[in-house]
Amino acid sequence: MTVFAQGWLFLSSYSPLLAVFALLDTFGRGAPSIVCTVLAVVGVLVLPALLILGTSSSPTTLRVQGAAPRDSDVLAYIASYLVPFASVSAGSTRERIAVGVFVALIAVLYVRSELFYVNPLLALVGVRLFAVETVGGSPLVLLCRRRFIAPHSDLRAVRISDYVWLEKPP
Repeated sequence: MTVFAQGWLFLSSYSPLLAVFALLDTFGRGAPSIVCTVLAVVGVLVLPALLILGTSSSPTTLRVQGAAPRDSDVLAYIASYLVPFASVSAGSTRERIAVGVFVALIAVLYVRSELFYVNPLLALVGVRLFAVETVGGSPLVLLCRRRFIAPHSDLRAVRISDYVWLEKPP
């Protein structure tokens, strides 16, 4: 997955926050709130397209040694970034710039750390995160709709980054 696509996934992960910014006029009334609304809507709309593109390549069979849910990563993400922002009231230009710089910093860290899979919108549509170890001993993160992954099972998935895979639906 390209840095460009990861950037779009970051935008989709921040769509709920952008909607809150728009509702609260965090960056001001009028154009700033409209921009937040448009970005929130675009972030929501681009997610299905990225998932479809992500599963368009041929799947590989992953032989799972063991798996553990990592859904708590999404909750930690929401608690540590989204909740504090929701309470921010940036009345002055200086406060608005500070919030913007902080959001930009989180965006850079999110994309560089390849955390694009930690996305509350994915969780809302039923995509779950699992830490998986393959029979060959490779650790990876799997995005899928399953509630449980049995040890020693085979999964069809496509690689979307160095260590992140997306299960291909049957």
